[in-house]
Amino acid sequence: MGFENIELRVKQPYPQIEGATDDLQTVAVLKDLANGRDGELCAILTYIFQSTIADKTNDDIGKIFEEIAIVEMCHLGLLMHAICDFGGTPKYEISSGAPFNINNVNYNTKLKDILDIDIREEQGAIANYTQAIKMVKNQSLKDLFARIILDEQKHIDALKQVRAQVQFLSV
Repeated sequence: MGFENIELRVKQPYPQIEGATDDLQTVAVLKDLANGRDGELCAILTYIFQSTIADKTNDDIGKIFEEIAIVEMCHLGLLMHAICDFGGTPKYEISSGAPFNINNVNYNTKLKDILDIDIREEQGAIANYTQAIKMVKNQSLKDLFARIILDEQKHIDALKQVRAQVQFLSV
């Protein structure tokens, strides 16, 4: 289908967190990015589900969803380490202390709808990270968020490329 050259992450390292001090406001921001309704954990689970669904009709598309999930796993790991760096405990919970809600996973099975929703979710992730940059004080954390945004933009580009091809499929 022509998906061989799709890039799903930027080829530059993620910034290291420097100068972290205990900061509960920063921990709250990190927990919501990691475990919120539209956070990285939800994205991972959604993309793994979608990979399984897409594999039924198109292995290449299933592989793209799987690879995006892997990038999102990297983001989640970075956020969980940052939670520790800023004095929090990296539980699968949001800032209010409520546990991650599995009901937030997108279980849609129609490929065209999946792609449209995923594009919107990635755009939402970018908006969340952009807002988070304004909310935290630590510059290296701001830099990490900006770097993650670059990957999320790659995901949007890839999903749009797949979406353009899928319009010709009957899935």
